[in-house]
Amino acid sequence: MTELSAAKLSIRPGRLPAGGRVLDVGCGDGRHLAAAAARGCRATGIDYDAAALREARRRLSAPLDVLVADAAHLPFRDRAFDAVICTETLEHLPDDAGAMREIARVLTAGGELHGAVPSHFTELVYFALSRGYRDAPGGHVRIYAPRVLVRRLAAAGLAVRSFDYVHFVDSLLWLRFCLTDLARGSRRPRSDFEAAVLVAVALERPVPMWRRRLRAALGRSRFIAALEVAGALVWPKSLTFVARKSAVGRKDSLSRTGIPRSVRGPQARVQADRSEDLPLRL
Repeated sequence: MTELSAAKLSIRPGRLPAGGRVLDVGCGDGRHLAAAAARGCRATGIDYDAAALREARRRLSAPLDVLVADAAHLPFRDRAFDAVICTETLEHLPDDAGAMREIARVLTAGGELHGAVPSHFTELVYFALSRGYRDAPGGHVRIYAPRVLVRRLAAAGLAVRSFDYVHFVDSLLWLRFCLTDLARGSRRPRSDFEAAVLVAVALERPVPMWRRRLRAALGRSRFIAALEVAGALVWPKSLTFVARKSAVGRKDSLSRTGIPRSVRGPQARVQADRSEDLPLRL
């Protein structure tokens, strides 16, 4: 499922401070680091996965700093970065509140967090359909309703300024995966260990050249780009957001539901959600 994901970004690089200091928390394969470097930023990446960092070093042309670190205990001084990127990471972390506080700590005053988490209503469908998606080793340990995400970020001193919904094509691929897993029935792995072995074997399998070329072509396709924008209004994979390190006592423009007024996309379905959190197990 990484072929399409690696061909696109979950942030808008043009919103990063040109020439600024940028940290990518959970940098993975480094695609957002590369985008930040192209913007002229001094970029640093951290991840808990040493293998992913080795791959990031291999694929990045610029000599960027990447290191193994815990998002809830960042090894940087206060106010060290002008912006932080954290995409598709918070939902994996046992201590997401700690990570949010650390991100706020290392941001300069007025600095922005550019983040993304899975869209909560598509996640609910995937969790219901697929044990393989729900119980994947190292997978998602929570689902964020937008108002819950806003509240948790605010508790860390980060005021959400905007939301957007993205990655429609990815959502279709994951839906196909979940439906295939559902149809597999009794042929599913009998234990978490067996599932982990199957995932590890799949990850070690080399990606065929035709799929690499398809990934590159899709990343450049205007048709796919237009399909992404239109489809994300209905069935997105991810919810992206920008949150600013807020001054003490400052109030931000939020609707009565706690959602930024600038949010766009299928938010009408989720603004009325009054749950405190969404469970891992359905």
